[in-house]
Amino acid sequence: MSENLKMFCHQCEMSAPDGCGAHGQSKGTCGKDDTLARLQDTMVFGLKGLSAYRHHAHELGADTSEVDRVIADTLYFTLTNSNFNFNEHIKQLLAVGSAGVKVMDILSEAHTKTFGVPTPVKVSQNKVEGRAILVSGHNLKALKMLLEQTEGKGINIYTHSEMLPAHGYPELRKYSHLKGNVGKAWFDQTKLFNEFKGAILMSTNCIVPLRNSCEYKDRLFGYQIAGTEGVTMIENDDFTPLIECALACGDVSMHSDLSLTTGGHYKTILTLAPQILDAINSGKIRRFFVIAGCDAPGKGREYYRELAENLPQDCVILTSSCGKFRFNDIDFGVVPGTNLPRYIDLGQCNDSNGAVKIALALSEATGIAINDLPVSIVLMWMEQKAVIILLALFSLGVKNINVGPTLPKFFNEEIVNFLVENFGVRLISGDAKADLAYFLNGHKDVA
Repeated sequence: MSENLKMFCHQCEMSAPDGCGAHGQSKGTCGKDDTLARLQDTMVFGLKGLSAYRHHAHELGADTSEVDRVIADTLYFTLTNSNFNFNEHIKQLLAVGSAGVKVMDILSEAHTKTFGVPTPVKVSQNKVEGRAILVSGHNLKALKMLLEQTEGKGINIYTHSEMLPAHGYPELRKYSHLKGNVGKAWFDQTKLFNEFKGAILMSTNCIVPLRNSCEYKDRLFGYQIAGTEGVTMIENDDFTPLIECALACGDVSMHSDLSLTTGGHYKTILTLAPQILDAINSGKIRRFFVIAGCDAPGKGREYYRELAENLPQDCVILTSSCGKFRFNDIDFGVVPGTNLPRYIDLGQCNDSNGAVKIALALSEATGIAINDLPVSIVLMWMEQKAVIILLALFSLGVKNINVGPTLPKFFNEEIVNFLVENFGVRLISGDAKADLAYFLNGHKDVA
């Protein structure tokens, strides 16, 4: 295992202090060695995700003061000449992780208080009718305001990527002109936005810079921090320019018979606890697989679809984030002998706390320690914001997390070895069927 992990000792993606490069010398003129510099980079990346979730919760009126203190304290910790102790760096990273758990709980409560508790719903995929606006990102409040401002104007609203789970919320779903979903994960947008001929709103991060081949520049609108050179920004929550663009685009219909399922919020799933426990005790459910994370282009990620496709019928998939688009077009049906779905979309990346809530409830009901539950966590790595989810899991003591197709490039061998020894972090093999045998054998190699 350690030999396989050595290949991930790459140059850090962020600039370290002078003389603190990953190779050639262990310490720089500032006295801070490469490992500590990388741990501080990890803190900063974690704070990016923490700040994103904090932003959404705060604008919905939630009290984020506890999280705000961690953000300030951690930035203070990263002063160049502040701390040179490895264990204290780990302690601060886990504090960031604990704040991540807190902020995801706060945001989840703010979402359900404002928009209701999501319930499962089937959503049309790639079917567009009449005049239309496509909304990408994570900001449910922005979507709600847009739905209000477009009501009665003859414009249909569609979601893209991380906005798909919006369809599960009753206070959003009640708008009849919230119609369906178009496209998959964030990185398909250049091709997709060329094909979709209506107006487009980017509500948060994951925007791709415009290329020469982009035909949608005049139809793309940014919101708050989300923008790129040459696009119109929405000001003061007034979506009039976006609405006028949609009206000017006319009928942009697209035809499709596809559909996706979303709306499996943990609060809804926990109402099924008696049926789930009965299915576990009777052997109808053998194992849960948390297959989630941030999707990206490139080789290696077909692994996640192959893994999902080959799961036995007595296994259940829990997913969130945009990684689900690797396999959410598959009809997984129900667990044989039950009415329980085999595929549960918990929501956006900030809804990753749902899998933990379900695991904790199972642990309490069964008396089995959380790390001994029949649960396999298989994450796909990509985006900086995902660091906060990984740190959150570590802060809860969750072990045996499988990550791929690569590990974060800002980890070096010393950090990786620490995570392997203390948290059982494992790099996926790239062979989905071989790994499946490993997972089904209780995370033990098959002889």
